[in-house]
Amino acid sequence: MVNLVLKELLVQKRMLGMALIYILLFSFAMSSLGEKLPLAIISAVGYMFVMYGGAWDVKADADRLWNSLPIPKWKIVAAKYLAVLIYVAAVAVLTWVTLPVLSRVGSATIPSVVRVDHAAAAAAVVVGLASLYLPIYFALGYMKARILNLLIFVGSFALASLLQSALGRQPAWQAWVEGLGPAALGALAAGCVLAVASLSFLVSWRLYARREF
Repeated sequence: MVNLVLKELLVQKRMLGMALIYILLFSFAMSSLGEKLPLAIISAVGYMFVMYGGAWDVKADADRLWNSLPIPKWKIVAAKYLAVLIYVAAVAVLTWVTLPVLSRVGSATIPSVVRVDHAAAAAAVVVGLASLYLPIYFALGYMKARILNLLIFVGSFALASLLQSALGRQPAWQAWVEGLGPAALGALAAGCVLAVASLSFLVSWRLYARREF
């Protein structure tokens, strides 16, 4: 399992430089978000790692290689899911290092601090999106799933806007959410994300087990 996760990270090492470039671009392009900027950056760049991970596997024909070895398929699937959390952590660290510098030499609207709750929310967003995409990836492969992946990525922004608008039109729901408090709300969100990710893993494992290489 450890070697499989390391494989996921090694094939993505060339993305680190690109991740820094994306962080710089998004910092200025989305600076109007204010203190929510780190949440948007970590979510967007973190999910890019998920998208590009399948591309490197296609180039290296990794599926055929790993399935020719005596490795249980559930471990191959689990490594992809575990790597998502590491991607988010890496992007969060890069963002934490970069934003204070940009806030001093760039724009005053760029926040200088990456809050823990924003990093945690970004992790939930990326894991949630990956939970939607990975079953498709393991069922169809990267080439067939990449269009759906792009639709999930773009659609997530529209969904976030719709949810925010829907809560604004439902004062009772908004008051209930605000009344939970940060700790309870965080625990509820974490539980929902964990449940979705667990179900997604089981579906991915079943679909991947049916594929022939």
